[in-house]
Amino acid sequence: MNIYNEIRGLAEKYKDYTVQIRRKIHEHPELSLQEHETAALIRRELDSMGIAWKAIGETGTVGILPASEAGGCTVALRADIDALPVCEATDLPFASKEKGKMHACCHDAHTAMLLGAARILSSLESRRNTVVFLFQPAEELGVGAKLMLENGVLRGVDAIYSSHIWPDVPAGQICLQSGLLMAGADKFRIRVIGKGGHGSQPERCRNPLPACTAIADGIHQIKSLSISGDIPSALTVGYLQCGTAQNTIPDFGELGGTLRWLDGKARQTVLDRIQRLADSACSMYDCTAELEFTDLCLCVVNDEHCAECAEDALSAMYGESSLAKGYPPVLVGEDFSYYCDKLPSFLSWIGCGHEGQSIGLHSPSIVLDEAVLEKGTALYAAFACGYNKQNEK
Repeated sequence: MNIYNEIRGLAEKYKDYTVQIRRKIHEHPELSLQEHETAALIRRELDSMGIAWKAIGETGTVGILPASEAGGCTVALRADIDALPVCEATDLPFASKEKGKMHACCHDAHTAMLLGAARILSSLESRRNTVVFLFQPAEELGVGAKLMLENGVLRGVDAIYSSHIWPDVPAGQICLQSGLLMAGADKFRIRVIGKGGHGSQPERCRNPLPACTAIADGIHQIKSLSISGDIPSALTVGYLQCGTAQNTIPDFGELGGTLRWLDGKARQTVLDRIQRLADSACSMYDCTAELEFTDLCLCVVNDEHCAECAEDALSAMYGESSLAKGYPPVLVGEDFSYYCDKLPSFLSWIGCGHEGQSIGLHSPSIVLDEAVLEKGTALYAAFACGYNKQNEK
C-alpha cells in the first residue's frame, strides 16, 4: 500500500482519538511554563505508544521514534502546548474549567494532532525516517522554542515541520508555501523617571506624565515617517501607566508595546527612532528614560525544499484541491521562527475558516471546527515520512 494512503486511512481510524485528546486539553488549559498536567498527558500517551521521551525543563517534552529502515533522515515535528489568559465565552460542553484561561489560539488542537500523528507513525510497518516529536511550552511568551533549542532538541535533525490552525484559510484546505510567512516581533518597555511631589507644587517636581504621553504620541507617528508604505509592519503602544492619585505628581511612569516587522532594516530604523524619541521627550520635561527591547520572535521563513516535499505528500493524500497558496505574509509572530534560523523548516496553516466567519484566533468566542483535525493529523505524519534530503530527490 502507498504510504500516504496508509497515513490517510490511519488518520480516519484515529480521528475520534484526536478529538477526545483535544477536548481533554481544552477543558484544562494551562498558561506558559505552567503546562504541568498537559505535559503529563502527553507523556502518558507517548508511553502508551511505546515512544521513548525525555523532559525539557519542567513542561517541555521530546519523543523519539527510530526509523524501521536504513537510509532515511531525521525529521522533527513540533506542536505548542500553552494556553492564553483569556476568559472563554463559548457554551461548548468541554469549555475551559480553568477560570481566566483558554486555548484561544488552538494549541490544544496542535497538541492533539501531533499525538494523533505519533499514533499513526508508530503504527506504520515501514518508515525510513527517524521522527522527533517536540511538544513545546511557552510559545505565547516567545521563550519556548529557545528553551527547546538550548537543550539540544535539534541535534542530528535534518528538517523540522509544524502546523497552525488558521481561520483565514478555508476549512478543508491547507496553506503550503515557501518563503516569508509570518512576522518577526519585538516588545519594548520605556520607564520614564522624574521626581514626584504635591500636585500644587509642580515647580518642585519633574512630572513624567507629559513625557510619557509625548512618547506615546510620537511612537504612533514613527511608522508613517520611517517605513515605506509598501513594507507591512505594525507599531503599537499597548499600555501607559503613570500615577495613582489626582493630587500627586508621580515619580515615574511606564509605557510599552510591540513592533511587528517583515523587513530587518525597517525594524532597526524603528527601534533606533523609539530610542531617540524617548530621550528627546524626556529631555524636554527634565526626566530620564530607561528603555528595554526584547525580541519575541524572528520572521518565519519556510524552506523551499521542505515545501515541495509537503506539497507532494498533501497532493498524494487529498489531491491538489486541498492545497492553498497565494496568501501574503501576516504580522502575527511565531517562535517557530527560531527553528527556522537553525535548519530547513516549514510551518503550514491548517484552514478552519467558513464563509461569513469573523471570529479569529485569541478571541474568547472562537469555536474550532473539529473536522479539520483529521487532515491536520495526517499532514503531520506525512511531513515525517515525505521529507528527503534535497540531493536524494
